[in-house]
Amino acid sequence: MRKLLVATHERFASGIMETFKLIMGENENISALSAYVEPGFDMHKEAEKKIHELDEGDELIIVADIMGGSIANTFSSYIQSEKIHIITGLNLPLLIGLAQDLDSDVSTDELIENAIQMGREGIVDLNVKYYIKCIKS
Repeated sequence: MRKLLVATHERFASGIMETFKLIMGENENISALSAYVEPGFDMHKEAEKKIHELDEGDELIIVADIMGGSIANTFSSYIQSEKIHIITGLNLPLLIGLAQDLDSDVSTDELIENAIQMGREGIVDLNVKYYIKCIKS
């Protein structure tokens, strides 16, 4: 079974999950980790806990907020395992892309590739897009 963990600094994870649930509904295989909200938070202990919660045969896709941040860096120590995948650059289209095929038969690599493409396509400069449309009209 594939599971998805949205892991960010502060409350970005919980906030984006609220929006996600509004659009896509609940999914028991998707969880959030809001790091450094509480004093004394230990990222290494939390990462270890999340990894050890996996059942045999589970895969975990971790979506972190930023490349090079403490969350991505901490979880990256687990990527030698083929069942751990880390993506950085969280946005809502990326999250939706991962969730919509999380339980499908598509390979995890293809799932991630497609979701990253959705995430990229969701970033648009509407001023430029609108300007080009006006010129063509």
